[in-house]
Amino acid sequence: MSTQPAVRLADGRCVTVRPLCADDAGALIDAVEHEDPWDLRRRFMGTPPPARTLARQLARADGFHDLVLGAFDPDGRLVGVAQFDRLDDAATAELAVEVSHDWQRRRLGTILLSELAELARARGVHEFTASYYGDNVPIRRLLRKVGHASSSGLDHGTGYARINLDADVADVADIAATVTPLCRLP
Repeated sequence: MSTQPAVRLADGRCVTVRPLCADDAGALIDAVEHEDPWDLRRRFMGTPPPARTLARQLARADGFHDLVLGAFDPDGRLVGVAQFDRLDDAATAELAVEVSHDWQRRRLGTILLSELAELARARGVHEFTASYYGDNVPIRRLLRKVGHASSSGLDHGTGYARINLDADVADVADIAATVTPLCRLP
């Protein structure tokens, strides 16, 4: 049982959001192996790496240069992941997010990215970068909710964005305030 408070989503379901660690490798592998193949293809912009490779990367995440958040349903299933990776102590980090197909369109991505942005700022990250398929409209909408796009565009079917995390801090706080912060999990 997690000691993290649960968050109620727009549809009333609850999740627990917390940083992932090496002990969560099994949950990550299970999530990747059971995810919708098209969703994974969009997340990785092609064929995803083997789940065990992702688990090894998770084990190397130090919580400062590489931070991975996970959202767990009441049964303990990993249903969403958001992460940033950066080189050295750079103020810019690459962003990635994946929400299980059956949990999409419930504001889980918004909650994960809002929390990730807050944690990133606390670690000296002031800008996220993201690359995505140009036709991935949901990620483009999601990125607008997390911060101010200092630049974005499309180039030969690939979308890109640079998100200033400091420009719209009040908006991120407003997003966090619209979710019910606590609910009881069995």
